[in-house]
Amino acid sequence: MNTLATYKLLHKLILILFLGAFTASCTSLQPGLPSEDASGVAARQLSAQGDHTAASRTYLDLAVSSAGEQRQRYLIFSASELYLANDLDGADRILAEAGETIAPANLELWAQVTAELNLALGNPEKALLALNQVTSSVSQVTASHILLLRSDALFKLKQPELAVGTLLQREAILSRSKDIQANNRHIWTGLQITGSSIPPNIGSREGNPVLNGWLELGYISYSNRTSLTALSTSLEQWRAANPEHPASNDLLEEVLDGLSTLSNYPNRVAVLLPLSGKQKSLGEAIRDGYMAAHFSLGGDSHRPDIRIYDTARNGVTTAYQQAILGGAEFIIGPLLKTEVAEIAALSDDIPILALNFGPEDTTYPDRFYQFALSPEDEARAVANKAASEGLFNAVALVPESAWGKRILTAFQDELEQQGGKLLATRSYPTDSADYADVIRNVLLLDESYARRDRLAANMGEELEFKPRRRQDVDLIFIAATVAKGKQIRPQLKFHYAAELPTYATSAIYKPGSTDNADINGVLFPDIPWLLKPTQMVTYDKHTLKELWGAGSTQLARFYAMGYDAYHLSAMLNSSRRTKSISLQGMTGDIYMTQGGQLHRHLSWAKIERGKPRTLPDTSRNITQDVEIIIR
Repeated sequence: MNTLATYKLLHKLILILFLGAFTASCTSLQPGLPSEDASGVAARQLSAQGDHTAASRTYLDLAVSSAGEQRQRYLIFSASELYLANDLDGADRILAEAGETIAPANLELWAQVTAELNLALGNPEKALLALNQVTSSVSQVTASHILLLRSDALFKLKQPELAVGTLLQREAILSRSKDIQANNRHIWTGLQITGSSIPPNIGSREGNPVLNGWLELGYISYSNRTSLTALSTSLEQWRAANPEHPASNDLLEEVLDGLSTLSNYPNRVAVLLPLSGKQKSLGEAIRDGYMAAHFSLGGDSHRPDIRIYDTARNGVTTAYQQAILGGAEFIIGPLLKTEVAEIAALSDDIPILALNFGPEDTTYPDRFYQFALSPEDEARAVANKAASEGLFNAVALVPESAWGKRILTAFQDELEQQGGKLLATRSYPTDSADYADVIRNVLLLDESYARRDRLAANMGEELEFKPRRRQDVDLIFIAATVAKGKQIRPQLKFHYAAELPTYATSAIYKPGSTDNADINGVLFPDIPWLLKPTQMVTYDKHTLKELWGAGSTQLARFYAMGYDAYHLSAMLNSSRRTKSISLQGMTGDIYMTQGGQLHRHLSWAKIERGKPRTLPDTSRNITQDVEIIIR
C-alpha cells in the first residue's frame, strides 16, 4: 500500500476515533440541542456510505448553529469530508473559516486535516508547519499518523535524513509486525524519490547505524538507477554487510526478486509497428518510448538486441516472417486490432506482446499476451471510482459511434457489478455542437418544461419558471474527445447540472494543455507518466526530450506504452511470472487476467483552473518491479 493511500485509510480511522469520542460528549456540550446529535449521526452515516460531499454539508450546517470550540470542530470535520471528496479548494476555504487560533482539543485533528490537504495541494512546507504545532499526543494512532504525515512532508522537501528519522520514531510506537513492515516500506519508497539528496559514503559515518543504513540504501538505489545488474549486485553486497538491519530480510528479498525478474530480457526482440502511413505518429511514439527505456539502462549487460519492422509497408504477416527469419526470441506488436488477430493465427512458440486487444472471438495461443491503452479499462475505472465515492446512480452521454458504444457497455457492466445503476443514456451526434435536446432529455428537463406548459395553459397566463432536473442521479459520465468535452460540459452547467459530479475518460484531456477552463470540475483517469512526475518519470521525460525532441508531450500516453512494453518483455520472458504479472508502470499499475490480457489501474485527476490536478491515490498493494525499486 503506498503512502497516500495509507494516509486516507488512517484519516478515516482518526475521524472515527474523534467522532466516537465526540458523540459521547455531544449531549454535555449542547444538552438543549438533541437535533444536532441526530445530525452528527447522519453525517457519520453519509461519510461511511462514501457520500463525503453530503457529510460535509451536514457538518457545515451544524457549525452554523454552534459556537466556539464546537463550531470549530464541526468546520474541521466538514473540511475533512471535502478532502475525502477530492474538493481540495472547498476544504481549504472551510479550514480558513475555522480561524487561525485552534482550540487545544481540536489541534491534533486540525493538524492532520491541514497536513493532508496541503500535501495533496503540493504545499509540504505548510503541512509541516501545521504538524509541528502538535508536540505530544495521548493517542498512539494519532501520533503514528502525525509522524507518517510529517515524514512525507520531509521527503517532499528533499530532506531524507529527517524523514527517515521521523519514521524510525514512528516504528518505536508500533507494536504489530505488519505495521512495522509497512513502515519499512514507507522508508524505502520515500528514499526512491530523494536519493539525489543523499551524499555518498553516508553508511560509514558515526551515529545511528539503522538510520545510516537506510540512507546508504537510498544512495545505492539512486546511483545505480541505470543498471539493474549493478543495482542488484550493490544491494546484495549491502545486505551481506548489514545482516541485522531491518531492511535486510523481507524487504530486500522482495526487491531483489523483482530485479531478477526484470533482468531476464530476451536476447533478441522484434518490434512490429506502423512506421509509415496513417498510424505513423503513434508507431513512432511507441518505438521512441521503447528505446528510451532501453537507453535508460545504459550500464546493463542484459539488454536485448532489438530489430524494428514497419507493419504498414508490406503488411504484418511479412513483418512477422522477417522477424522470425531474423532470429527473434520475443515479439512486441502489432498495434492495430485487425493485425492482432492476423498474427495470432501465425504465431508458434515465440512469446508475443501485442499492443492492442484483438477480437474476442479469436483463439489465441499460449504465451500470446495483449496490452492496450484501452478506453474500456478507463470506463470501468470510472464506474469503480464512482462506486467507491458512494455514487451509484448514473446517466451517460456517449457519441453515436462504435467507440461510444464500447465505452458505454464497459461502464454499465462495471457499474452494475458494483451495485450501481445506469438510469439513462443518450447518444449525441458527432457532427453538431448543440447538445441541448440530448441533455434536456437525459436530465428529464423536458418533463419539467411539459409540466410548466400544462400549468400555464390551465391558468391562461405566462409563468415565471425555473425547470427542475431529475433528482435521482448521482453522477454524469461523458465519453468525449477534447473538443466535444469542451462543448458538452458548459451546456450541462447551463442545464442545471453544474453541481453533479462529472466523470470522463482521458480522451477529454490533451496532454500538456492548460486551456481547459470549459471542463473545470471533470474527473478522469490517466497514466502516471502524466499525473505523477516522480524522480524517475522526470528522468525519463528528460531522456525522451533529449533523444526525440519536445514533441513528445502530446503523444505521452504512447511513449509511456512503449516504455512499459520494454519492461514487460522481461517479466513475460520469465517463466516464473507468466501466471502473475504486476508492474507499477508508466501507463498504470499493470496486471494480467486470464487469457493473457494486461489491464491497468490508473491515476486520477480533476480539472481545476484549466489544468489537471492529481488526486490522492486509492489503496493498492506494493509491487515487485523496477519502478518501485527506482522510485
